[in-house]
Amino acid sequence: MKILFALLFPFLSRAFVAEPSLSRRATTKLNLFDTVEAAIAEAHRICAENPDSQECKVAWDIVEELEAADSHKVAPEAPAGISANAEYNSLLDSFDILSKRTTDKLEQLKAVTLRLEDLGVNDPAVSQLYDISDELKQAIAQAKAYLYNE
Repeated sequence: MKILFALLFPFLSRAFVAEPSLSRRATTKLNLFDTVEAAIAEAHRICAENPDSQECKVAWDIVEELEAADSHKVAPEAPAGISANAEYNSLLDSFDILSKRTTDKLEQLKAVTLRLEDLGVNDPAVSQLYDISDELKQAIAQAKAYLYNE
């Protein structure tokens, strides 16, 4: 009797455990990026479909993490006339992180304004946000070029 039970136990125990169906299983796709630019491109692609989606938020979170990791690289020399010290380097790191995040958020803002216009919102203030975001990105790029001697 014990032998019979031992042989049948694996089959009987499955009868009392619900197996997850294939349709309910979550699929996770792991994306590894060689550069922050590749992650940004992927975030743009994902957010173009639905800027308010959880996938869009996660894509930008990945970009932020990669940028934070990149920000720990050696700081460039200070521009002429500015004495480089620990505070300057700390501020430069902060500027780098904030400028990248802001640039990414401005891209999201542009996508949202386009989507609002597609939905029929015809307010000039909404249209102006699209143009202003490009101007802000340019100003950030110019400041970054100065600070990083580019």
